[in-house]
Amino acid sequence: MTEAAPATRVEEAMRDLKRGFARADREALRRAVTDDFEWHLHWFDGGDDRPTGHVLRGIDEVMAEIERRGREWTELRYDGVQERYTDDLVVQTFVVSGVDGAGRRFHNAAVDLYPIRDGRIAGKRTYWKQPAVGTD
Repeated sequence: MTEAAPATRVEEAMRDLKRGFARADREALRRAVTDDFEWHLHWFDGGDDRPTGHVLRGIDEVMAEIERRGREWTELRYDGVQERYTDDLVVQTFVVSGVDGAGRRFHNAAVDLYPIRDGRIAGKRTYWKQPAVGTD
């Protein structure tokens, strides 16, 4: 039987990030991310002509979003999570489903891109494939 290789710093950071998101654990997030961490959400403000995603900056804003989702989203599931690591980027694909705060069900293929700097996560860029609204 071969022994598993020790986790890299980036793999440890990803474990802490996932723990931080799942448990609203501020300290786990703090260990995982850089001080200037930015989360580009899957949606953007309608009046913004730069559809790069609403941006959260720092642990306090990230924690507020995690707590909001914890209150408003139900039946949340992440399926088929796959991760690919490079020296400066982690690519994560998955399917997310649940019920949002307005009672609407969602089931979306998603991609998260995590830029890496000095062994820590510098950002989270989230992209969801969602049903089109108002198309012919």
